[in-house]
Amino acid sequence: MNPIFKEYCKFLKDTVNLELEEGYYWLDNQIIKALDKQGNIHKLYRITIDDNLSISYKIPRNYETIEDFDLASWDDLIEMNMAHLENIESEAKQLIIDKMIKFAGYTPLVPVSMGKDSQVTCHLVRECYPDTKAIFNNTTLDCTDTYSMAKKFPNCETMTPKQGFYQYIKEVQMIPTRFSRFCCRIFKVGEMVNQLDHNTPYLMFMGMRNEESNTRSGYGDEWVNKAEWGDTKWQGILPIRTWSELDVWLYILWSGIEINPKYKKGYARVGCHIACPYYTKSTWVLDKYWYPTMRTRWEDILRDDFIKNKKWIVMNCTLEEYLNVAWNGGAYREEPTEEVIEEFAKYNGLDVGDAKVAAQYFNKYCSNGCKSKSGKMKKIKDRDVISMNMKFHGREIDKFLCKKCFMKLYEMDEDKWNWWIERFKQDGCVLFTDEE
Repeated sequence: MNPIFKEYCKFLKDTVNLELEEGYYWLDNQIIKALDKQGNIHKLYRITIDDNLSISYKIPRNYETIEDFDLASWDDLIEMNMAHLENIESEAKQLIIDKMIKFAGYTPLVPVSMGKDSQVTCHLVRECYPDTKAIFNNTTLDCTDTYSMAKKFPNCETMTPKQGFYQYIKEVQMIPTRFSRFCCRIFKVGEMVNQLDHNTPYLMFMGMRNEESNTRSGYGDEWVNKAEWGDTKWQGILPIRTWSELDVWLYILWSGIEINPKYKKGYARVGCHIACPYYTKSTWVLDKYWYPTMRTRWEDILRDDFIKNKKWIVMNCTLEEYLNVAWNGGAYREEPTEEVIEEFAKYNGLDVGDAKVAAQYFNKYCSNGCKSKSGKMKKIKDRDVISMNMKFHGREIDKFLCKKCFMKLYEMDEDKWNWWIERFKQDGCVLFTDEE
């Protein structure tokens, strides 16, 4: 639940003509909420975003109006929760001091992302130990607001990889998805692991909280990232792990900690700008409004990926659907629509009027009953494999073989497979052309 600042108020006014005033409202999973002076939460509006990224709002039946309760401002809530804020601050500071004593031979560090949790953690650590060094991992994916904060953040070392995210995905020809998220390991944590001395005992004060996820719900005050830190002498400490999101925001507002401008624009998270596969339509709408140049750049990359890798076949969606809502996941729908098939035919040099040929590329499975590692029927996703089946067996076939089974049937090795494909392309066969 994030406070709604004047910047997001402007966004709502410009996009859906909803007028709100800074200092009273909260955004929670696209539901605009407010609290009364007894601490009760009230739902006011729901923000809705369609698959074409058009935005609207509504007031569902069970929601309330502002006139129905005694609206509490952020200042009211800070005053109401003052004793609690002072208590959790005191407990966090005492934890920091206790761990510094316990791990007396360790060098303290605070990894910061310029996000709210790491900002609070760094503030608490430096309240106790002012000279503690911070480290900012440059993912090469953050926005200018975040980089501006990092540049002026005191006593902070920036760790930048030799190869940036955009160069990397161009080289490996892969877009991160919810099912293949390589970017965090390489760009979010990887550079810190690469650059810090593994033999130096570091005490990492980190902003992770139990409330954030099921995985983190079981973390204690001490935590070691065995999966990513490897064989190091590093120890993690989580001073605010029991804090709620409301605790964090009220403490920030009370303490005057600098707020990343991206939060003020309506974002719930500030890291890995534009390209994170775990962002959703609500983020992409904000991207189009606040960062149109970066959004356009990412759409150009996605468009190239979709066309070059023939993702009509894999995703069962159109190019526009891929750009707006489908790029970060699996198949968009179970069966392709006529529009999907026609668009595929158009981009791939097939006769749009011959729907049967174009349709043959979609949702094909190996007729030999081959299965994937998960035990499901093996879907044939590669266009060349489907084209080889139709070229050798006829365009009207209804049974297809996966690449492995096809090569076995015709006693082909990889070189022979590639020789046939190249020959058909040189002959100008439309089944193998790469028109765009």
